[in-house]
Amino acid sequence: MKKTLNKRRVLPVAAAISVALAFTGCTAEGPTDGGATAAEGTAAAKGGEALPIDKLCGDRPIKVAHVAGFGANSWRKITEAELRDELSACPNVKVDYSQADGDLQKYITAINSYTAQGYDAIVTYDDFGSQALSALSNAKKAGVAVVPYIADPGGKVGEDYDGYVAYDFKTEGETMAKWLAKQVPAGGNVIFTGGLPSGSPSTVELLNAIKTTNDQSGAFKLATPDPIASSWDPAFMQRAMSGVLTKFDKIDGWASDYGVADLGGLRAMVNANRPIPPLATSATDNELGCFWLENKDTNPKFQLLTLDGTTTVVRIAGRKALAAVNKLPDNEPSLFQLETFVDTANGKLPECKKDLPPDADLSSGLSAEKLKAVFQ
Repeated sequence: MKKTLNKRRVLPVAAAISVALAFTGCTAEGPTDGGATAAEGTAAAKGGEALPIDKLCGDRPIKVAHVAGFGANSWRKITEAELRDELSACPNVKVDYSQADGDLQKYITAINSYTAQGYDAIVTYDDFGSQALSALSNAKKAGVAVVPYIADPGGKVGEDYDGYVAYDFKTEGETMAKWLAKQVPAGGNVIFTGGLPSGSPSTVELLNAIKTTNDQSGAFKLATPDPIASSWDPAFMQRAMSGVLTKFDKIDGWASDYGVADLGGLRAMVNANRPIPPLATSATDNELGCFWLENKDTNPKFQLLTLDGTTTVVRIAGRKALAAVNKLPDNEPSLFQLETFVDTANGKLPECKKDLPPDADLSSGLSAEKLKAVFQ
């Protein structure tokens, strides 16, 4: 996911593919450590160039289902729009979307329904991990091209599904931990927030990566062994943070997997007259940048690190799905490194775009006009 492009502006759609690939640094490898693994036919296996989207379309009608286990936030809305935008280059491809509101049975029913309806491909964010693996595996056995993204569903590429693209959580957690180690006093108290109350595989994976790096240095202390749930929602996070502030007299640092929800926690800190600590997060929006600019002077310790470009991952998943449907080489990356989008401690400041909605992800691959349309 590393890149050299300046993404502190909204990228034109035409650049989305090259940006997504630039993030990977041209090194793609499948997840390991018990998760999905790279299969033959990936870029890691064959070293081929990724095909442009118009070469993946095929020439017959194709129905693609985009299924999310949870969809009730702005990140999911942008991600849905990103996939539609990517596949709009193929006039023969129809995209349908559904989300399960965090309900496992509803999610499994959606996967089974699209399979029964004869959809050609399912692109999915599996918020339930291995609990839903059998549904994905059964869809593949029925002839549906299945491509999960970001959240590890367990299983293996080539056996349980056709492709998988994930964040490089190891690098993301390492980056956050090393950055916080420089901002937080030795042995300081660091909280970690994110995910659904029931637990979210991607959230846990990021926390474990932060723990692994911090265990080597002992630079700070993680306040809780498990994520403090944010439900990926600012209102929920504001209530949760009120409880956190009651429990901890001092918070020296904060790591998170969703910057949009962090705004609720930040408001709780302001309301409680608590100083805002350094924050390392990802998947941010326009409003977070505005908040930092408005509050930095009254909170001198409020440094901000954001790792972004998160919504563009679904574009890679969509291309993997088309490659599988049309039996074309899948030279797409399977591991996606997020870019450092904001780093106020090192002079990389956020922007506040008054002409864009507060929820707009400024690192998205959508044009400014299409970002506005998402929230109309």
